[in-house]
Order: sequence, then structure tokens, then C-alpha cells
Amino acid sequence: MTEPQHIIACPACDLLIERQSLPLGRHAHCPRCRQHLYGRYAFRPSQLMALTLTGFLLLPSAFLEPLLYMRLGGVDTEANVLRGIAMLFQDGEPWVAGLVLWCAVLAPVGLLSGIFALASGLAKRWHILPITLRAVETFRHWAMLEVYLVSFLVALFKLVDIAETRLGGGLLSLGILMLLNLTLLILFDPSPYWEKVPCQGARDAEHP
Repeated sequence: MTEPQHIIACPACDLLIERQSLPLGRHAHCPRCRQHLYGRYAFRPSQLMALTLTGFLLLPSAFLEPLLYMRLGGVDTEANVLRGIAMLFQDGEPWVAGLVLWCAVLAPVGLLSGIFALASGLAKRWHILPITLRAVETFRHWAMLEVYLVSFLVALFKLVDIAETRLGGGLLSLGILMLLNLTLLILFDPSPYWEKVPCQGARDAEHP
């Protein structure tokens, strides 16, 4: 008889499926709706930690270094991510500024922090494993550096005709950070960490 902990429910269609061991590099999908369920990725926790640490090293340059140097009407200006958000606040666009701040800064940083806490074992040591997993699941849906970068490039193409522009080092760092975040989103598998979470729901059901 299959043990209850080896039965999982598809998050998309709620089909009950027996969990089986997979070889490295293979993935399991729901037979009904083809939803991805779990997999065995080639990236080990130490490699995830290396990626997240690289991301942390890129953060100051990506957010504080100029993305663009511009000369318009004899006036030299420069733009970076945080300065652009501050200008949106000053121009009376708090909702837009808040959305850019969340999607381009806070969510990517939160994703890096959450995956680092999981891969390093800090989340389990600090007894915040389920909270960290839920936070990572939220951040992975909101981390949209690629949208910000594409929007910036569209604005850049429009500025080329009216101003003298020069790219800054922050743009390269932001691009690398975007690729790193996309890599983490593809390769990070939360299911091994969920298996370490105690069955709190069962205890709550017994003691309402």
C-alpha cells in the first residue's frame, strides 16, 4: 500500500499522483493536464548558492551605477534604476513608481535572498522554511527585470534621435542580473525543500 506522504496532488487539476524517485535531470508531469510537478535538477544547493552570491555582488552596480549617460541641450545627465524610481515619485506617479520598485528591485532581491536561505540551510536552521518557500513562490511571479530592461531599451531608442547618449556600466550589470534571475527561475526546484516541512496541516486538523 502506498504511504500517504508519497501521494501528491497536482496544483493545477488536483489529481492525486503517486510520487516516484526520478533520475537526475528528469521531471514528472501530471498525466491529466501536463502540469510540471517535480524534478531532479543538475544544480546542487552549492551551485544555487554560487548563483545567488553572484547576484548579490551585481546588485550595487545594477541599481546604483548609471544605465545611461545623456547630453541634451548642453546639460549632462545620468540615469540609474533607483534614480528613475525616485523621479517617478517626484513627478506624481507613486503607483507606477511603487510597481517598478517592487518588480525591478524588491522582488528580484527577495528571490535571491529566499533561494540563498533555502540552499544554504539558513531557512531550516531559523525555522522559517515554509515562510521562505511561500515568499520565493511569490517573488518568482513578480521578479520582472526583463520587463524593466525592455522598457528602458525602448526609451533609449527614442532618445537616440534627440540627445547624445552613451551606455553605462550599470546596464551590463542589470542585463547579467536578469539572465541570472531567469536561470534561477528555471533551475530552482522547491519540492525537495517542501519535503522537509513538517506536516503542520495535519496537526492543525487534529487540534482546531
